[in-house]
Amino acid sequence: MIVQIADDLRRIAKGEILSDTWSRKIYSVDASNQYITPSVITCPHDEYDVEKICQYSFSKGVSITARGAGTGLLGQSLSDDIIIDFTKHMNKIIEIGDDYVIVQPGQIKAKLDNELKKRGKFFPPDPASSNYCTIGGMIANNSSGAHCLGYGSTIDFIREINVVYSDGSFGYISNNNVFDNKIAILLRLLSPYANLIQERYPKVSKNSCGYRLDAVINSQKLAPQKIFAASEGTLGIVTSVKLKTLDVPLYSHLLVLGFDDLLSAVSVVPIISEFSPVALEMLDSTVTSQAENTQKPANKAGCLLFVEFAGDSLIDIETRLTRSKSKLSGKCDILESASDDQSRTKIWEARKNALNNIMKLTIGSRRPLGLIEDTVVDINLLHNYTQYLQKMYLDNNLNYVMYGHVGNGNLHTRPLIDINSVSEMELIERLAQQVFKMVIRDGGTITGEHGDGLVRVKYIESMYGRDLFSLFKDVKNLFDPKSLMNPGKKII
Repeated sequence: MIVQIADDLRRIAKGEILSDTWSRKIYSVDASNQYITPSVITCPHDEYDVEKICQYSFSKGVSITARGAGTGLLGQSLSDDIIIDFTKHMNKIIEIGDDYVIVQPGQIKAKLDNELKKRGKFFPPDPASSNYCTIGGMIANNSSGAHCLGYGSTIDFIREINVVYSDGSFGYISNNNVFDNKIAILLRLLSPYANLIQERYPKVSKNSCGYRLDAVINSQKLAPQKIFAASEGTLGIVTSVKLKTLDVPLYSHLLVLGFDDLLSAVSVVPIISEFSPVALEMLDSTVTSQAENTQKPANKAGCLLFVEFAGDSLIDIETRLTRSKSKLSGKCDILESASDDQSRTKIWEARKNALNNIMKLTIGSRRPLGLIEDTVVDINLLHNYTQYLQKMYLDNNLNYVMYGHVGNGNLHTRPLIDINSVSEMELIERLAQQVFKMVIRDGGTITGEHGDGLVRVKYIESMYGRDLFSLFKDVKNLFDPKSLMNPGKKII
């Protein structure tokens, strides 16, 4: 079977086809704890290779899964059939304009950042994996990062998108009411549910759970190109995308604040938010105590907040900075205050390195497990929610790490679990059900930016309810009637 698929693909595609044991082993893992061995890996040379691979998949009933750098935390890019790796050839910047950039899905985010910076521009979403994650993967997950608070998630920057559908046909969708027949059918499908969609979706500033139908059809305007954001490659294969870019702000100022403990830190998040920072990040001592080369609080030893203000008016930034410091007086220590690019970059890099290092943390046979690691709640509920999580860990005698984009109410927390222990895996499943029930009840989301993948897919229906989940199935069937595109993700 493997040899046959590989030989067939070599006859129709220009790019490399890998089927050796070593390659299949490399592509059997990503940044999650999941493991699935693919049959064949393809490295398409261009969109016409993708077209032929999809046509083959459709005719033979063989599934396909798109892959970028494999930085997904929940098994999004793992499959047992054909993997399409875009990083080798389809990794180029096609065009840079005054307020946009057109790129292929395999383009590395950090390389794009470097090119845009030369022109005084930037594409704001900045996940911790920016040094190696790809734009295609960022679309698939609807990635956000530290500056989502000020600028938005990937979904907010998609203007136009080119895709290949499951049958190998090409699709083009823009935000100017230019789209193909499949998208026209989608809009007719969603139209009767417009009110339900707006009522049922979480009222938070970031969300990657399920399909983002609320971004496609809303009271402002139609944005059908956004259906592919957060879809994890289950509706179509992106071959290029036009993204909105912004001018790099003329002025920025970054504060690092030290607090006695985590609860003291999250309690001031609503206060700081009044002054509209572009980033408001938290690193708890559970992270800083494990990470090297990270600023450790001196007098305040429990928790760090990173607060950044940015804009084109120096007076405005200084005013907000002064007022926020006044409101925070006596509640924390100011550990760092930086306005030059070099100092701010150094601080943000230290934070990013701390997070990347914590993913490698092991204590004996225990390691940080992702399942409840990406919830989002209203910032006014953040203190009570954090307190609830801490008590849950204490009651169950679990070590954990906690950090997050607290300005968005997005907490990243992972208990340290022995993944080989049946009882501990059952425990985390029970705890996840409790946590998710609370988050959903309070109008939040179980997935802020990391995607659902293999791990959270079974909770999507409880997030949205049976009627909306049934609509998700209809959407999936419209785009992928044979369920060949990244099966086991979004819909099971």
